[in-house]
Amino acid sequence: DRPARLLRDLLEERIHAVPSGGEIIWVTYYFRDEGLAGALLQASQRGVKVRVAMEGNPRTGAVNHRVRKLLLGDKRYGVNLRVIRHRLFDNRFLRNSRLHEKLYYFSHPSPCVLIGTFNPSGNDPEDPAIIRKIGDQDRGHNVLVELQDRTLVNGLHAHAFRLFSIIHGPWERYLEESNRVLTSGKTRIMFFPRSRRSAYLELFAGLGVGCSLRMAVSHLNDKDICRRLFELARQGVHIEILAHDTERRVPPWVEKEMLKNGIIFNRYIHSEGLPMHNKFMLIETPESRVVTFGSMNLSVRSLHSNHELLVISKETLLFNAFQ
Repeated sequence: DRPARLLRDLLEERIHAVPSGGEIIWVTYYFRDEGLAGALLQASQRGVKVRVAMEGNPRTGAVNHRVRKLLLGDKRYGVNLRVIRHRLFDNRFLRNSRLHEKLYYFSHPSPCVLIGTFNPSGNDPEDPAIIRKIGDQDRGHNVLVELQDRTLVNGLHAHAFRLFSIIHGPWERYLEESNRVLTSGKTRIMFFPRSRRSAYLELFAGLGVGCSLRMAVSHLNDKDICRRLFELARQGVHIEILAHDTERRVPPWVEKEMLKNGIIFNRYIHSEGLPMHNKFMLIETPESRVVTFGSMNLSVRSLHSNHELLVISKETLLFNAFQ
């Protein structure tokens, strides 16, 4: 119900609002939007310190290459770009880690961070062949949440800078910085990968009769998560799932087992084939209402290998917006 390209236009507006001496840090998986790349270059030329960390080996091959060349550009004014590649396997899950976070920090007019599901993965003019593979994210279902809380913004800025700066590999899950929880008020943020792989499952602790769990998720294939959801359903938790229609992202066995265990399960199918790229949950108990959101899918790679962000909040405003 919002105009096409609204989120990328929001990012461009924020770029133009940062003056000389300010700072921009972006962390993203796909980056194909040459207009946004140009805006970042202009910011760098007017004296903004611009850093971009992007995934070097996304699932759909060379889609980031054109923007990479643009950002490097003239060495005097090029954006400080870090292309992140994980060259070592996570041997336990046989997955190459990927930088899957979507985080956009702006120092001005006041420090803020936008996080959620949106990658600047569209372009103008568009390449229909690429869009068939990755989906039209400029028109599909995506979300960015703006955080202004000083503690959260400072912590996310430090996290983004760390992703930009360090050497990456499977050892990261054991570092103290990777396992911290960033907390302010009713909101906390977890970073993945973590040493305790069960951290996500702890969200469901204590749920039973009289509780509900609703989620919209574009990728769902992790067997441990599925088994936990089946257990919750048997314990009397009301569960509803809205999933992407693509069977690669949500295999048929997931749908079959969910329905078999009494879970309300629907696939989102758009008449124009637009993607449902959201990743959020609404957890309600007699005592509390919790919303979780971020880049985290319920897939093996997201839960166990990727760099992901998960926000967990009891803020009423946020819960109501996602509801």
